[in-house]
Amino acid sequence: MIKYIVLTAQILCLTVLFGCSSSDKPLKQNQSVTLKTTDGKTIMLQKTADGFFYDDKSLLLAFFTTSCIPCNAQIPHLNNLQSRYEDNLNIISVILEDKPLDEIQNFITEKNIDFTTTLDKNNFRLSSTLGNITSVPYMVIYDKAGAYVTDYTGAIPEEMIEADLKRIF
Repeated sequence: MIKYIVLTAQILCLTVLFGCSSSDKPLKQNQSVTLKTTDGKTIMLQKTADGFFYDDKSLLLAFFTTSCIPCNAQIPHLNNLQSRYEDNLNIISVILEDKPLDEIQNFITEKNIDFTTTLDKNNFRLSSTLGNITSVPYMVIYDKAGAYVTDYTGAIPEEMIEADLKRIF
């Protein structure tokens, strides 16, 4: 019992002393986060008062993992929406897993993903900013000014997402 108490005290002390690194802390208003895409580019999302701004278009962030069956089911719908609304919408998938780039690139090819996909340690910081996303798929929509519009947890019909998008275009 004493060993357990000592071990618990040591862990608590280490947590207090070291805590989270600054890169793990949620973003504050007007801060930005840079994410690396799977095709070697970088994108910068700017934190607004209640959302994120990117590239003067509305933004749909889709958080997922490659092993998530409902996430995979959403991919064709997101492809359709990106194709139909490419002038007004950026869809960015945020992968919440630590896998090698080549494995993710194979997944993108296999699933015919036609929207931006990010694989970066900052994906987890973005998740933290949104409240530590623990359930995927999770999608959130921001208008072109970076204001929060709506979010979804779980697989959502394409028509429902499209109806919400049409309200802001």
